[in-house]
Amino acid sequence: MTAITEIFVLKMKDGAHVDAVREAARKDFVALDGVTSWETLVSVDPNKPTLYTDIFTFPDHETAKRVTPQFAERSATQAFLAEIDEIIVGQFFKAHNPQTTE
Repeated sequence: MTAITEIFVLKMKDGAHVDAVREAARKDFVALDGVTSWETLVSVDPNKPTLYTDIFTFPDHETAKRVTPQFAERSATQAFLAEIDEIIVGQFFKAHNPQTTE
């Protein structure tokens, strides 16, 4: 099985409570069977303090496709979605292992 990473680059609404909302959503979502992790990165650009990358991992593509739709259905994650100002990009990725021929 190939692990799947889902990456979202998000512009969040400005507010001190956003971190608490994200943490409640994280706790709820990673408790689901099939969600391996949820990591959050923040921009180092001081002019973009609300720019984040949220990274979800799943054991395989089938699991990712099965679990991801549940994100919009859960109350904790719905509260997180309400704090998003703009989704810049969201996409599934897998490890790049090129086959070399010699």
